[in-house]
Amino acid sequence: MWSKIDQVSLENERIMEVRCVVMPDDHHKSLIKSLLPRYSPLWTRHLNLSFSGELGDLKTRFYVGVLDDKLIGNVSTWESKPLGIVGHLFTDKKYRRKGVCTNLMKIMIRDFSRRDGKILIGGFRPASYRIAKRLGFKSLADESEAMHLELDKHFEEDYFSDKNSWCREMEWRDWPGVSLLFGVKEGWHVRSLKHEIFGPYDFEDFFLEDMWQKLHGLCQPKVLVTEKENVVGYAALTFNHSEKHGFWLLDFFVHHSRVSDMSIMLDSLTYPSGKIRCHIEGNCKEKIDALLDRGFTEKRRRFKFVGKTLDMIVMERCQDKKLFRKPK
Repeated sequence: MWSKIDQVSLENERIMEVRCVVMPDDHHKSLIKSLLPRYSPLWTRHLNLSFSGELGDLKTRFYVGVLDDKLIGNVSTWESKPLGIVGHLFTDKKYRRKGVCTNLMKIMIRDFSRRDGKILIGGFRPASYRIAKRLGFKSLADESEAMHLELDKHFEEDYFSDKNSWCREMEWRDWPGVSLLFGVKEGWHVRSLKHEIFGPYDFEDFFLEDMWQKLHGLCQPKVLVTEKENVVGYAALTFNHSEKHGFWLLDFFVHHSRVSDMSIMLDSLTYPSGKIRCHIEGNCKEKIDALLDRGFTEKRRRFKFVGKTLDMIVMERCQDKKLFRKPK
Protein backbone atom coordinates (compact mmCIF):
# COMPACT_ATOMS: atom_id res chain seq x y z
CA MET A 1 0.00 0.00 0.00
CA TRP A 2 1.38 3.41 -0.88
CA SER A 3 0.33 7.02 -1.34
CA LYS A 4 1.80 10.26 -2.58
CA ILE A 5 1.98 12.49 0.49
CA ASP A 6 3.93 15.52 -0.73
CA GLN A 7 6.17 17.08 -3.33
CA VAL A 8 9.11 19.39 -2.72
CA SER A 9 11.52 21.52 -4.70
CA LEU A 10 15.14 20.39 -4.45
CA GLU A 11 18.14 22.72 -4.50
CA ASN A 12 18.51 22.15 -8.25
CA GLU A 13 14.90 23.43 -8.56
CA ARG A 14 13.59 20.06 -9.67
CA ILE A 15 10.39 18.73 -8.08
CA MET A 16 10.67 15.51 -6.04
CA GLU A 17 7.55 13.49 -5.36
CA VAL A 18 7.42 11.90 -1.88
CA ARG A 19 5.62 8.63 -1.37
CA CYS A 20 4.88 6.76 1.83
CA VAL A 21 5.04 3.01 1.20
CA VAL A 22 3.53 0.79 3.90
CA MET A 23 4.75 -2.78 3.65
CA PRO A 24 3.90 -5.21 2.27
CA ASP A 25 3.78 -3.53 -1.15
CA ASP A 26 4.78 -5.63 -4.18
CA HIS A 27 5.05 -2.64 -6.53
CA HIS A 28 7.77 -0.84 -4.53
CA LYS A 29 9.55 -3.80 -2.94
CA SER A 30 11.99 -4.46 -5.79
CA LEU A 31 12.48 -0.73 -6.41
CA ILE A 32 13.47 -0.06 -2.81
CA LYS A 33 15.72 -3.14 -2.74
CA SER A 34 17.58 -1.88 -5.80
CA LEU A 35 18.01 1.59 -4.23
CA LEU A 36 19.36 0.58 -0.82
CA PRO A 37 22.99 -0.54 -0.41
CA ARG A 38 24.00 -3.97 0.86
CA TYR A 39 23.72 -4.49 4.59
CA SER A 40 24.94 -7.03 7.13
CA PRO A 41 23.12 -10.40 7.26
CA LEU A 42 21.15 -9.26 10.36
CA TRP A 43 19.82 -6.14 8.63
CA THR A 44 19.23 -7.97 5.33
CA ARG A 45 17.12 -10.57 7.12
CA HIS A 46 15.16 -7.87 8.91
CA LEU A 47 14.58 -5.94 5.66
CA ASN A 48 13.32 -9.07 3.92
CA LEU A 49 10.84 -9.64 6.76
CA SER A 50 9.82 -5.96 6.45
CA PHE A 51 9.23 -6.26 2.71
CA SER A 52 7.03 -9.32 3.13
CA GLY A 53 5.08 -7.90 6.09
CA GLU A 54 6.24 -10.58 8.54
CA LEU A 55 6.99 -8.36 11.54
CA GLY A 56 3.59 -8.72 13.20
CA ASP A 57 2.39 -5.50 14.84
CA LEU A 58 5.64 -3.66 14.02
CA LYS A 59 4.65 -1.45 11.08
CA THR A 60 7.15 -0.71 8.30
CA ARG A 61 7.08 2.52 6.29
CA PHE A 62 9.44 3.66 3.54
CA TYR A 63 9.42 7.35 2.69
CA VAL A 64 10.85 7.47 -0.82
CA GLY A 65 11.76 10.38 -3.06
CA VAL A 66 10.81 9.96 -6.72
CA LEU A 67 12.22 11.93 -9.65
CA ASP A 68 11.36 11.06 -13.27
CA ASP A 69 9.76 7.80 -12.05
CA LYS A 70 13.03 6.78 -10.38
CA LEU A 71 13.59 6.33 -6.64
CA ILE A 72 16.43 8.62 -5.55
CA GLY A 73 16.20 8.59 -1.75
CA ASN A 74 14.74 6.80 1.24
CA VAL A 75 14.02 7.13 4.96
CA SER A 76 12.46 4.17 6.80
CA THR A 77 10.52 3.83 10.04
CA TRP A 78 9.46 0.83 12.12
CA GLU A 79 6.65 1.81 14.41
CA SER A 80 4.78 0.43 17.35
CA LYS A 81 2.52 3.25 18.48
CA PRO A 82 3.48 5.76 19.66
CA LEU A 83 7.20 4.98 19.18
CA GLY A 84 9.27 4.64 16.05
CA ILE A 85 12.73 3.55 14.89
CA VAL A 86 14.31 5.58 12.06
CA GLY A 87 16.76 3.93 9.68
CA HIS A 88 18.17 3.42 6.20
CA LEU A 89 18.66 7.07 5.30
CA PHE A 90 20.01 6.83 1.78
CA THR A 91 20.29 9.06 -1.29
CA ASP A 92 21.45 8.11 -4.79
CA LYS A 93 24.97 9.49 -5.36
CA LYS A 94 23.81 11.63 -8.28
CA TYR A 95 21.36 13.54 -6.07
CA ARG A 96 23.29 14.09 -2.86
CA ARG A 97 23.67 17.57 -1.31
CA LYS A 98 20.45 18.71 -2.98
CA GLY A 99 18.13 18.40 0.02
CA VAL A 100 16.72 14.92 -0.68
CA CYS A 101 17.40 13.43 2.76
CA THR A 102 16.49 16.59 4.68
CA ASN A 103 13.13 16.87 2.94
CA LEU A 104 12.32 13.18 3.38
CA MET A 105 13.15 13.44 7.09
CA LYS A 106 10.96 16.53 7.52
CA ILE A 107 8.01 14.88 5.80
CA MET A 108 8.49 11.64 7.74
CA ILE A 109 8.51 13.53 11.07
CA ARG A 110 5.41 15.47 10.13
CA ASP A 111 3.57 12.29 9.07
CA PHE A 112 4.67 10.45 12.25
CA SER A 113 3.40 13.34 14.38
CA ARG A 114 0.12 13.46 12.47
CA ARG A 115 -0.46 9.81 13.42
CA ASP A 116 0.08 10.77 17.07
CA GLY A 117 3.66 9.52 17.24
CA LYS A 118 5.58 10.71 20.32
CA ILE A 119 9.26 9.66 20.11
CA LEU A 120 11.53 8.72 17.19
CA ILE A 121 14.73 6.79 17.87
CA GLY A 122 17.70 6.41 15.55
CA GLY A 123 21.42 5.84 15.20
CA PHE A 124 22.83 8.24 12.63
CA ARG A 125 26.08 8.22 10.66
CA PRO A 126 28.15 11.44 10.44
CA ALA A 127 26.48 12.75 7.26
CA SER A 128 22.92 12.18 8.50
CA TYR A 129 23.78 13.10 12.10
CA ARG A 130 23.96 16.78 11.18
CA ILE A 131 20.60 16.58 9.44
CA ALA A 132 18.97 14.85 12.40
CA LYS A 133 20.41 17.41 14.82
CA ARG A 134 19.05 20.32 12.77
CA LEU A 135 15.60 18.70 12.83
CA GLY A 136 15.52 18.41 16.62
CA PHE A 137 17.04 15.00 17.39
CA LYS A 138 19.20 15.02 20.52
CA SER A 139 22.10 12.71 21.38
CA LEU A 140 21.74 10.40 24.38
CA ALA A 141 25.28 11.41 25.35
CA ASP A 142 27.66 14.10 24.09
CA GLU A 143 27.74 13.91 20.27
CA SER A 144 26.49 10.32 20.37
CA GLU A 145 25.15 8.88 17.11
CA ALA A 146 22.28 7.41 19.16
CA MET A 147 19.56 10.09 19.14
CA HIS A 148 15.94 10.68 20.14
CA LEU A 149 13.37 13.15 18.85
CA GLU A 150 10.73 13.94 21.47
CA LEU A 151 7.51 15.32 20.03
CA ASP A 152 5.85 15.34 23.46
CA LYS A 153 8.10 16.40 26.37
CA HIS A 154 5.89 14.70 28.97
CA PHE A 155 5.35 11.43 27.15
CA GLU A 156 8.36 9.45 28.42
CA GLU A 157 7.53 10.02 32.10
CA ASP A 158 3.93 8.89 31.52
CA TYR A 159 5.10 5.92 29.45
CA PHE A 160 7.22 4.40 32.23
CA SER A 161 4.70 5.15 35.00
CA ASP A 162 1.90 3.10 33.44
CA LYS A 163 0.36 0.63 35.92
CA ASN A 164 0.68 -3.13 36.43
CA SER A 165 3.60 -5.12 35.02
CA TRP A 166 3.83 -8.62 33.58
CA CYS A 167 6.46 -10.47 31.57
CA ARG A 168 6.31 -12.14 28.16
CA GLU A 169 8.58 -13.18 25.30
CA MET A 170 10.10 -10.33 23.31
CA GLU A 171 8.41 -9.74 19.95
CA TRP A 172 9.13 -7.55 16.92
CA ARG A 173 6.66 -4.91 18.12
CA ASP A 174 8.90 -4.34 21.18
CA TRP A 175 11.84 -2.97 19.15
CA PRO A 176 11.07 0.75 19.71
CA GLY A 177 10.11 0.18 23.35
CA VAL A 178 13.31 -1.71 24.23
CA SER A 179 15.36 0.95 22.46
CA LEU A 180 13.61 3.69 24.45
CA LEU A 181 14.26 1.79 27.69
CA PHE A 182 17.99 1.45 27.05
CA GLY A 183 18.22 5.14 26.20
CA VAL A 184 17.09 6.41 29.61
CA LYS A 185 19.81 8.36 31.42
CA GLU A 186 18.95 7.30 34.96
CA GLY A 187 19.28 3.81 36.38
CA TRP A 188 21.81 0.99 36.47
CA HIS A 189 25.05 1.61 34.60
CA VAL A 190 25.67 -2.01 33.58
CA ARG A 191 22.75 -2.75 31.25
CA SER A 192 23.99 -5.58 29.02
CA LEU A 193 27.33 -7.32 29.21
CA LYS A 194 26.49 -9.36 26.11
CA HIS A 195 26.13 -6.19 24.03
CA GLU A 196 28.59 -4.13 26.10
CA ILE A 197 26.02 -1.48 26.99
CA PHE A 198 27.10 0.68 29.92
CA GLY A 199 24.89 3.69 30.49
CA PRO A 200 22.34 5.09 27.99
CA TYR A 201 22.72 3.76 24.47
CA ASP A 202 20.82 2.63 21.40
CA PHE A 203 19.58 -0.99 21.25
CA GLU A 204 18.86 -0.94 17.52
CA ASP A 205 21.27 -3.57 16.09
CA PHE A 206 21.31 -5.57 19.33
CA PHE A 207 17.57 -6.20 19.13
CA LEU A 208 18.03 -7.81 15.70
CA GLU A 209 20.81 -10.00 17.12
CA ASP A 210 18.64 -11.16 20.03
CA MET A 211 15.73 -11.99 17.72
CA TRP A 212 18.00 -13.95 15.38
CA GLN A 213 19.48 -15.95 18.27
CA LYS A 214 16.00 -16.53 19.68
CA LEU A 215 15.06 -18.18 16.38
CA HIS A 216 18.03 -20.57 16.74
CA GLY A 217 17.43 -21.39 20.40
CA LEU A 218 20.50 -19.50 21.62
CA CYS A 219 18.72 -16.62 23.37
CA GLN A 220 15.68 -16.32 25.62
CA PRO A 221 14.74 -12.60 25.48
CA LYS A 222 11.84 -11.32 27.57
CA VAL A 223 10.26 -7.95 28.23
CA LEU A 224 8.48 -6.52 31.25
CA VAL A 225 5.42 -4.65 29.98
CA THR A 226 2.55 -2.65 31.45
CA GLU A 227 -1.20 -2.66 30.80
CA LYS A 228 -0.62 -0.55 27.67
CA GLU A 229 2.20 -2.89 26.54
CA ASN A 230 4.82 -0.24 27.38
CA VAL A 231 8.26 -1.87 27.75
CA VAL A 232 9.69 -1.11 31.21
CA GLY A 233 12.15 -4.01 31.58
CA TYR A 234 14.29 -6.40 29.55
CA ALA A 235 15.98 -9.73 30.32
CA ALA A 236 17.88 -12.22 28.17
CA LEU A 237 19.52 -15.58 28.75
CA THR A 238 22.04 -16.16 25.97
CA PHE A 239 24.20 -19.21 25.39
CA ASN A 240 27.91 -18.32 25.40
CA HIS A 241 30.30 -20.98 24.12
CA SER A 242 33.54 -19.09 24.72
CA GLU A 243 34.52 -21.71 27.30
CA LYS A 244 34.99 -25.46 26.76
CA HIS A 245 31.52 -26.44 27.88
CA GLY A 246 29.87 -23.04 27.64
CA PHE A 247 27.53 -21.21 29.97
CA TRP A 248 24.40 -19.06 29.84
CA LEU A 249 24.81 -15.31 30.25
CA LEU A 250 22.02 -13.47 32.04
CA ASP A 251 21.45 -9.76 31.34
CA PHE A 252 18.56 -7.78 32.76
CA PHE A 253 17.64 -4.12 33.03
CA VAL A 254 14.54 -2.34 34.32
CA HIS A 255 13.54 1.29 34.38
CA HIS A 256 14.69 2.96 37.60
CA SER A 257 11.07 3.57 38.63
CA ARG A 258 10.22 -0.15 38.27
CA VAL A 259 12.97 -1.82 40.30
CA SER A 260 10.30 -3.35 42.56
CA ASP A 261 8.97 -5.25 39.52
CA MET A 262 12.34 -6.88 38.83
CA SER A 263 11.25 -10.12 40.52
CA ILE A 264 8.34 -10.53 38.07
CA MET A 265 10.78 -10.63 35.19
CA LEU A 266 13.37 -12.86 36.84
CA ASP A 267 10.73 -15.39 37.90
CA SER A 268 9.37 -15.59 34.35
CA LEU A 269 12.66 -16.90 32.94
CA THR A 270 13.14 -20.62 32.31
CA TYR A 271 16.55 -21.26 33.82
CA PRO A 272 18.41 -23.97 31.86
CA SER A 273 20.57 -26.70 33.38
CA GLY A 274 24.25 -26.03 33.72
CA LYS A 275 26.05 -22.82 34.58
CA ILE A 276 24.36 -19.39 34.43
CA ARG A 277 26.45 -16.28 34.90
CA CYS A 278 25.44 -12.65 35.50
CA HIS A 279 27.71 -9.59 35.77
CA ILE A 280 26.49 -6.64 37.82
CA GLU A 281 27.76 -3.47 39.46
CA GLY A 282 29.49 -3.96 42.77
CA ASN A 283 27.26 -1.42 44.53
CA CYS A 284 23.92 -2.67 43.15
CA LYS A 285 22.48 -4.32 46.26
CA GLU A 286 18.97 -4.82 44.87
CA LYS A 287 20.29 -6.90 41.94
CA ILE A 288 22.63 -8.90 44.18
CA ASP A 289 19.82 -9.69 46.64
CA ALA A 290 17.43 -10.65 43.83
CA LEU A 291 19.95 -13.13 42.39
CA LEU A 292 20.87 -14.56 45.80
CA ASP A 293 17.16 -15.25 46.37
CA ARG A 294 17.12 -17.26 43.13
CA GLY A 295 20.02 -19.55 43.88
CA PHE A 296 22.93 -17.50 42.58
CA THR A 297 26.14 -17.16 44.54
CA GLU A 298 28.86 -14.51 44.37
CA LYS A 299 31.87 -16.13 42.74
CA ARG A 300 34.36 -13.33 42.30
CA ARG A 301 34.76 -9.61 42.09
CA ARG A 302 36.58 -8.11 39.14
CA PHE A 303 37.34 -4.81 37.47
CA LYS A 304 36.34 -4.17 33.88
CA PHE A 305 37.59 -1.20 31.91
CA VAL A 306 34.93 0.44 29.74
CA GLY A 307 35.96 4.05 29.46
CA LYS A 308 36.67 3.77 33.15
CA THR A 309 37.29 1.05 35.69
CA LEU A 310 34.12 -0.62 36.93
CA ASP A 311 33.66 -2.61 40.10
CA MET A 312 31.93 -5.76 38.86
CA ILE A 313 30.55 -8.82 40.64
CA VAL A 314 30.10 -12.17 38.91
CA MET A 315 27.08 -14.12 40.15
CA GLU A 316 26.68 -17.78 39.17
CA ARG A 317 24.03 -20.44 39.44
CA CYS A 318 24.28 -24.11 38.48
CA GLN A 319 21.10 -26.16 38.13
CA ASP A 320 23.00 -29.44 38.32
CA LYS A 321 26.53 -30.74 38.04
CA LYS A 322 26.19 -32.07 34.50
CA LEU A 323 28.15 -30.41 31.73
CA PHE A 324 26.14 -29.28 28.77
CA ARG A 325 26.88 -28.41 25.19
CA LYS A 326 25.82 -25.68 22.79
CA PRO A 327 22.13 -26.11 21.79
CA LYS A 328 21.44 -27.13 18.20
